[in-house]
Amino acid sequence: MDKEMASSFQIISTLRYDPALPNVLRASPSESYPDTLCTPYYLLPYHQDRLLSAAQCFKWQAAIEFLEKDRDQFLQFLDTFIPDKTKPWRLRIVIDQHGVGTVEANPTTTIDLSGLLVPSETNTSSSPWRVYVDTQPTTPSAFTTHKTTARDDYTSARLRSGIQSPQEQAEVLVVNPQGEIMEGSITTPYFRRKESVSETDDRAGQAIGPDWITPPLSSGGNAGTTRRYALAQGFCTEKIIRATDLIDGEECWLSNGARGFIRGIVVLKG
Repeated sequence: MDKEMASSFQIISTLRYDPALPNVLRASPSESYPDTLCTPYYLLPYHQDRLLSAAQCFKWQAAIEFLEKDRDQFLQFLDTFIPDKTKPWRLRIVIDQHGVGTVEANPTTTIDLSGLLVPSETNTSSSPWRVYVDTQPTTPSAFTTHKTTARDDYTSARLRSGIQSPQEQAEVLVVNPQGEIMEGSITTPYFRRKESVSETDDRAGQAIGPDWITPPLSSGGNAGTTRRYALAQGFCTEKIIRATDLIDGEECWLSNGARGFIRGIVVLKG
């Protein structure tokens, strides 16, 4: 990677800060939730890990050293950017190749924080997002595996699907040249696919494993924080899913670090 390219983008991670989150976590304890301190920062350790992995991929030594701070130091760094610790915020952590970090804090609405936990069968209160499939393939690269400010492929996919604003309750699934779903433009998708053991197995006819699957990283998508959380919780397993496997009108889940888990409905027609 040449110097001009290295200086033209930053690595990023977006998450929710919510002062009510610690109480929700204490009321629903889980060994799989990564933040034992129960901070107001949603999945904080995963965001630090994700940024560090990206810095290592791009060989940004100064950024690596900055992100290898212990958790308390990283927490103190984030705290300096919170305008009002009594309110929720949407945070965008931005780190450049020189290890200089900043955090963009934007006001966000109050939500049902149970949506930050992995979904249950009864968690269906939110209105579903429309989920489209991109009409053109995206080639996997370090910029699809890691989240950076170089997001032209995702912006183009959203525009092709007719999504004009980040506030729309809509998402588009990005597809690789092999026709495999990689991820959503701003979310990780999950699809219900029960697997049954073979007829020769003693457990024939029984469903095995979680009901939900998410695309493997080998399909080229992002190693998202909520994706990692959903896998750790046993909510889903990884499996290749092709765009041709999707069914018009089928329900799915979407997730990201700013909004948690969101219901979706696949739209293939119209």
